Amino acid sequence: MKRLLLVALGIALLLVLASALPAAAYGGESSATMSCTDNTSTMTRTVIVTITWHAVKEGVNEADAQAWGGSPTVLLGSDTVSISPLQAKGSVSMTFSFNDTTPFGNVQWQLYYGGHIAPIQAGQLDAANFPGCPYP
Repeated sequence: MKRLLLVALGIALLLVLASALPAAAYGGESSATMSCTDNTSTMTRTVIVTITWHAVKEGVNEADAQAWGGSPTVLLGSDTVSISPLQAKGSVSMTFSFNDTTPFGNVQWQLYYGGHIAPIQAGQLDAANFPGCPYP
C-alpha cells in the first residue's frame, strides 16, 4: 500500500513539473481588469472582465474566467472564449451576472494554448480593488 502511494505521488509530481515547464516557454505579458454594476430593481450584479495579452510566442487559443464569492466560497459564474486563429496579441471580454446580495470576492482568469495542460498566463482580480465590485 505504501509503495502504491509513493508511486502515485511520484507520478503526480512528474505531471506537475511537466505542465509547468511548457507554460513558462510561451512568454508574453497579460493583464486583466473588471468593472461592476448593480441593477437594484432586479438585484443583479453584472461583472465585465477584460483580459489583454501581447507577445505570447505560440499564441492564445482560449481564455476563461471564474467569479468566486460567498462564505464558504462558491462559484458565482464562469465563461470560456475560444480564439481562432491563434493570436499572439489580443483582448477578450466576459460577462457574469449574479445575485447582488451574494458576497463577491474575486475573479480568476487564465489564457491557454493547445491541450490545456496548464495555463500559459493567469491571474486574479480582487473585487475590493475595483469600484462597485465589493460586497455590499
